[in-house]
Amino acid sequence: MGKRNRIYTGLLDAAYALDEQAAGRNPELSRTLSGAITLDTLFRRGALDADLQDAALGLELIVSQGTWHLDAGGRARAANLAVITRAFANRYAERSVGAD
Repeated sequence: MGKRNRIYTGLLDAAYALDEQAAGRNPELSRTLSGAITLDTLFRRGALDADLQDAALGLELIVSQGTWHLDAGGRARAANLAVITRAFANRYAERSVGAD
């Protein structure tokens, strides 16, 4: 599996974890960790906007401190971050076609 494919999969894992939080469910730890590592890697490269940085920090908190029980506003924010993360993953995949 190429590096770009791993990043794409990690971004989808991040979106999944955020979707689960938005729905009030506990995301699978392995997928949450995958998403958190991917977003952290991209964050350290300076490749994330403010919303994606927020998603990265949120997933880091879930991994390090456990699942948070969000209020309605927090669930709405998690759902929005999931959409933003998935859109970023799709743009990343489109830029990556043929590269690896």
